[in-house]
Amino acid sequence: MENIASFDNPDQSLRDVIKLALQPSAILRSLFVSATIWLLMASAIPAYARLVFRGELAGYFAAGLGIALVSEIVAVLVTAFFSSDHATLVIPQSPTVVIQGLIAASVIDAAPADMPPQLLFATVYLIIVLSAAITGGFLLLLGMVRAGGLIRYIPYPIVGGFMAGLGWLILINGFSVLVDIKLDLQSLPVLLEGANLSRWLPGMVFALCILGLRARINSSVILPGVIVASFLLFYVWAELVVGDENSLAEAGWFLPEVSGTINWQLPDLGAIAGISPAMIAASAGGIVTLVVVCTISLFFRVSAQELIVNRELNSNRECKVNGIANIAASLSGGGFVAYHALISTSLVQATGVYGRLVGIILVLMFALTLAFGGELFSLVPRFIPAGLIVYFGLQFMKEWLLDSWSKLPRQEYAVIVVIALVTALFGLLTGIAAGMVVAIMFFVLEYSRMDVIKQEFSGDFHRSNLDRSFAQNQLLQNEGDKILILRLRGFIFFGSAYRFYEHVKQRITDRQAEPIQYLILDFKSVSGFDYSTIQDFDKLKKLADQHGIHLLLSDVLPHLQPVLEDAGIAERKSGLPALFDDLDHALEWCENALLADADLLDSARVTVEEQLAEHAMIKSRDLGVLHGYLERIETAVGDAVFEQGDESDALYFIETGRVDVLLRLPDENLLRLRSMTAGTVIGEVGFYLNRARTASVVVTEAGVLQRLSHKALRRMEESHPQTASAIHILISCVLSDRLSSSNRVIQQLLD
Repeated sequence: MENIASFDNPDQSLRDVIKLALQPSAILRSLFVSATIWLLMASAIPAYARLVFRGELAGYFAAGLGIALVSEIVAVLVTAFFSSDHATLVIPQSPTVVIQGLIAASVIDAAPADMPPQLLFATVYLIIVLSAAITGGFLLLLGMVRAGGLIRYIPYPIVGGFMAGLGWLILINGFSVLVDIKLDLQSLPVLLEGANLSRWLPGMVFALCILGLRARINSSVILPGVIVASFLLFYVWAELVVGDENSLAEAGWFLPEVSGTINWQLPDLGAIAGISPAMIAASAGGIVTLVVVCTISLFFRVSAQELIVNRELNSNRECKVNGIANIAASLSGGGFVAYHALISTSLVQATGVYGRLVGIILVLMFALTLAFGGELFSLVPRFIPAGLIVYFGLQFMKEWLLDSWSKLPRQEYAVIVVIALVTALFGLLTGIAAGMVVAIMFFVLEYSRMDVIKQEFSGDFHRSNLDRSFAQNQLLQNEGDKILILRLRGFIFFGSAYRFYEHVKQRITDRQAEPIQYLILDFKSVSGFDYSTIQDFDKLKKLADQHGIHLLLSDVLPHLQPVLEDAGIAERKSGLPALFDDLDHALEWCENALLADADLLDSARVTVEEQLAEHAMIKSRDLGVLHGYLERIETAVGDAVFEQGDESDALYFIETGRVDVLLRLPDENLLRLRSMTAGTVIGEVGFYLNRARTASVVVTEAGVLQRLSHKALRRMEESHPQTASAIHILISCVLSDRLSSSNRVIQQLLD
């Protein structure tokens, strides 16, 4: 058997694919697959015709068969030629046909009581055609605007409840095909009567048999196998036990008689004039439901087909092709909405045949059935097509009500149950609306529990990107817990804002904790906030003012800044700033304020000798020789100390001034990594590792640098080893201090 992957090779020409598909063994397998799919459809089509044309239109059963066959022929033909995957096969299916049946029933109910049956049929059929065309047009539009992934935005529980409720509707409509009685509490006594029981019980057993076997055996031949076995068993029973097929027909065991040729013609378009506003209004809800059901079903089927065939489908193209197929079918004398059939695709995949060839063979088979096979449908026991409908309903309910119990959280499962119950009692659209309300309520409740605080730091753990002198760093480490940093996230609304306010209030009023002088709220990860949260932010601002805390806001989205300013939350306090472009600048401002209080901010000059004296035991005479090895460099704003990629031939001590460390990105933009001021060292990592510079250093405040080259350090090590040792100790302390700060931040993040 050829592997089906040979038909999916992108490097293979169409000529080679056709050559493979037309090999004798491949043609035989294609005929077998086509015959199997034909059997499945031939078994289900009568039920579809009965679902739509019943009651007052029961006499148009043959026309319903014709509509279903034409729908299948046109939809399969369009899909076979234009689908993004050769294994795609489409058929009219129970979910959408059931809804079209409900549309037909609503039109009949809204029609005048004296409307002739022929005109009533024409009117109902035209509205069925309209519903299919609108559904196809909507799918075509989705594909054109590239909205093929729309299903991913629909909450899973809503889809699950929708499908479970739809399963119930399919089930009760299957029962109506079996016994022409609506399944409800009032009808239960009637259903248990002998004549009715004998008509629906075989269909229920048939459906349960398929359901049980498919749950235990993963094979695409189970369904056609059970259908064939049921045909054989029925006729054996009819011949050996009953012995009179005519009596069975009179008792309603068979479908209505149909002539060999299904004479199906388009109705007179003059019937459009007979469509009243009441009929259109009655069918509008059903048409909207049909569009929703078909769209959701199509999206799910496309995703499931990708798993079956193990290759990706173009979801936008599938929407367009399916939309065109349904429009073409409705304009050609069809009208039953068709979409992807996974059982048929599984058969194509399992047997290794070319799906497009299978589609063409199917079109020929259904065309022959339309022309000559009408009498075949009169031989079909009613319980088989009706039992298939019941099976599809049970399968939906099993999948979404039973199987999802072990897969979903109880909260989400409750949404499914609510939607399913409301759908069963009040209809699909009401079920969807109820599900949306419940899902929104659960979402609000769950989202309000989410902590809006992404990270919480104090200033001794998280520091700005400004490297300072050793004395300044020591002060900030000791006094940094007077700065509280809260990095917020997500969309802040009234529920999460209140919990955030209560948390900050508890921290501010905690007498055992270090008093806070500066509170920074970082909005970098905040996508927006509900305007009702302004009240909570206002309460926080007043609480901060009462405790003498300066509130700072950083990285606020531009359109939110005026809102905070107008509410007085981002107002200046005694001329002090409140809004900052980013957290780094806000934190630097707070650090400067703490240093200013300790008279350490104006450390405008820190000599190399002072740095060495702080970190190493060194004698005055050893300090005195330093200037023989250092090169004094006066800098101006904009000077480049060194560029990214330069050779690391020296390190620099900043005596006065300030520099920025910049990283050049692939797009040639510059990213500021750090700023460094008096009392710090730059270029030491590349200097000691003897590697090229990983960033550039540019002067932002004029000052003085002391340059120590590799050669000068080697001479110092030979001539004045004590001084060289002090240099090494200083660099070790600088690196250790940076590593210690990084470790504290990492530990805070892990906690």
